[in-house]
Amino acid sequence: MLNVGSTVKSKDTNTCHSYHNHIVLHFTVKNLNTMSLNTNQTASDIPSFVRTMFFDAQNNNASDVHIEPTSSIIRIRFRVDGTLKDYATLALVHHEQLLSHLKVLANLSVGNSFVPQDGQFLLDFNKEEGSTDESSKTNVRISVFPTVNGDAAVFRVASTKGKTFSLDNLGMTPEMLQKVRGILTKSYGMVLVTGPVGSGKTTALYSALNETMTEDKNIITLEDPVEIRFDSIRQIEINPERGLTFGLGMKSILRQDPDIIMIGEIRDGETAEYAIRAALVGRTVFSSVHTNSSIGTIARLIDMGIEKSMIAYALNGVISSRLVKKNCEHCKESYTPSPEFCAYFGLDPARHTFVHGVGCDACDHTGYTGRTGIFEVLEFDSKIRTMIVDGASMSDLQNEIEKNGMETLKKDALKKILSGLITIENAIHAI
Repeated sequence: MLNVGSTVKSKDTNTCHSYHNHIVLHFTVKNLNTMSLNTNQTASDIPSFVRTMFFDAQNNNASDVHIEPTSSIIRIRFRVDGTLKDYATLALVHHEQLLSHLKVLANLSVGNSFVPQDGQFLLDFNKEEGSTDESSKTNVRISVFPTVNGDAAVFRVASTKGKTFSLDNLGMTPEMLQKVRGILTKSYGMVLVTGPVGSGKTTALYSALNETMTEDKNIITLEDPVEIRFDSIRQIEINPERGLTFGLGMKSILRQDPDIIMIGEIRDGETAEYAIRAALVGRTVFSSVHTNSSIGTIARLIDMGIEKSMIAYALNGVISSRLVKKNCEHCKESYTPSPEFCAYFGLDPARHTFVHGVGCDACDHTGYTGRTGIFEVLEFDSKIRTMIVDGASMSDLQNEIEKNGMETLKKDALKKILSGLITIENAIHAI
């Protein structure tokens, strides 16, 4: 039996059509009672359930949808603000029908349940079929993975609902914003955003891109996939199966006369070298790298085989990002955290007031509403560039930037803890 936590809305009928080799689900919103899907219902009920599931995912600002078969049921969960929450359970008899329908949407092999598969499709809410408004479409990436209980699937939902890509909305301090905007005003060079998976890198990249987006600039992106679509820039989707890789795209992109290049992620030395060379010849380049700190980004590029002198003079700055849950404003109250957590930040529990959310209707009894970013911004100056070229250790570089007053992730988190915005426990978990 399907258990849905709230009344959902969907369309009476389902319409699908091919769009750029993907499937687009079109539906408008009408009142619909909470659905149930039990063992007596048939495959014809699956499309309605899928439509409702994705509508609820977007309506709840879920970043991911998990479909997990067990030995007795199908468990469906949404990742909201970084935490997985139960959404529904289905009778196990529907597993094959459900996964087959989802594989068809993403043009995956329906009969192959022995190896992992990846794909994507597009959702279109509140638009008529045939609409050319790209901003209304939500990209959904699917990863199907075989388990002992059958295929499990995870969907990354890149929704723009309620999002405005602005540096002002990321959670940076005024001092950090001023530093970032100073870095972005440089006429050429590279700016990297770094952090682990789920740390807000994509949002920060799009916000930086939006900051520099003007009519007199030619902006080109290389993304895998294109998560958010903008009409005013040229976006290219990487497709290795057809021979379009990040490396090949970067090799040819300068012939398109770009002013600004955005690369979704630097994953290898070839892409890194082309990107850095583009920055050195007068282009502005934005990208992301998976590392744990701003200084760690330098070490990562060195590991990729990039010359220290190229790193030193191509990079203008590195933004390190994390996402932390915000305390609910309606139910937060003072509490005393454990001494171990306070010791990490050098705080005396007796001298400071700490708050956390205790849970209420406004926050679905979680104690949290939404997330904010914690950041550190490394701006390259002549001293840092010289130290990199001279082969200084990462610890020496870290000491130098802290000596010059750079706000580290830890310092930024501390400010937000003492202001009552986040808890000390969540800050430590994020850092």
